[in-house]
Amino acid sequence: MKAIIGVLTLALLSLIFTGTQAGPAYGDAHGEAVGCKQLAELIAFVSEQTGRPPLQKCPRVSVTSAAALVAAVAPEASAHGAIPHTAYVVASREILHDFDVDLATPLGRSYLVHELVHAHQFEDGTNLRASCTGWIEGEAYRVQASYLRTHGLNRDAFAVELLGLLQSACGHQIP
Repeated sequence: MKAIIGVLTLALLSLIFTGTQAGPAYGDAHGEAVGCKQLAELIAFVSEQTGRPPLQKCPRVSVTSAAALVAAVAPEASAHGAIPHTAYVVASREILHDFDVDLATPLGRSYLVHELVHAHQFEDGTNLRASCTGWIEGEAYRVQASYLRTHGLNRDAFAVELLGLLQSACGHQIP
């Protein structure tokens, strides 16, 4: 079953990235951080979707390489089962995104939305109350899909919702 979920996850990720343009619009290729003013709209969206108050502390957002992402988030901890394109690093309260995520596009910003959900979850302790890690990922994918839908990216939103369903299974066995 895990093999099937892994294959489906990779297939869905390839659908999502079809047509994604490279070249980050915020910061630069040297890892300059995205500022809190640039994140304000996304933080407000996440707060509205989750019913949580806005973040008390704005996370730093930096451009990095895929290798640095893997180093920051162990491959086995990646909910995607592949090299992640973004990650929220709890210890440093930082969102890392690779060079291929174009934050000038709604699709690129949707990855920040996903990671901002995790920032909220860790800030208010939701992660400690969750029955499993899958629930945490499921919420992040749900909010990301909602963001994509508000920008008319229904196909991408559907793929992200499917990923969320697969990730939020929490180890329940299918008969």
